[in-house]
Amino acid sequence: MKKHLLTLSLALTAALSGTSAFANTGTINFEGKITSSTCPIEVINPGDGSVGNLVKMGSIEASRFTAIGQEYSGKSFGLRVKGGAGCNLNPADNTAAVTFNGTADTSGNYFAVTPTNDGAKGVVIVLKDKTGTPIAPGAASADYDLNDTGETDMIFNAYYRSTAATVTAGAASADVQFIVAIN
Repeated sequence: MKKHLLTLSLALTAALSGTSAFANTGTINFEGKITSSTCPIEVINPGDGSVGNLVKMGSIEASRFTAIGQEYSGKSFGLRVKGGAGCNLNPADNTAAVTFNGTADTSGNYFAVTPTNDGAKGVVIVLKDKTGTPIAPGAASADYDLNDTGETDMIFNAYYRSTAATVTAGAASADVQFIVAIN
């Protein structure tokens, strides 16, 4: 639908920007919907069901990383879409994908840890969707089926990933925003 709207707006702009000796009138029909609210979304810990936006990655010894591309300390987290009343999901809105945004590492494939004086070096954070596929910053996850009458938990995993053969010990945190696109 977005491609059709873009084509329509480009065609409309081209038509209006051209000069013509002939004047014509016409009608443009706009169709849409204003909803009363969006679906509430919570960040959850699937292990105990607690709600909060902090995923505790824990500690791992820098010495465990001995090569590039090793992943450790995987932590699950979920985004809970609160379906039901107030969510306004249509039966056709049956899937959602999540795009995570944050500071990318130099490869653009992973999330850089926040640089600090006492920060870890040679490590990034990788997020994976339900299929186990890494999600690059700005890219969409796999689609998750939505429950239009109740809650849906979209489960993801976060890992530390080495980008150097030697990882330097220190703080390894990142701030990542998310956008849930309901299809």
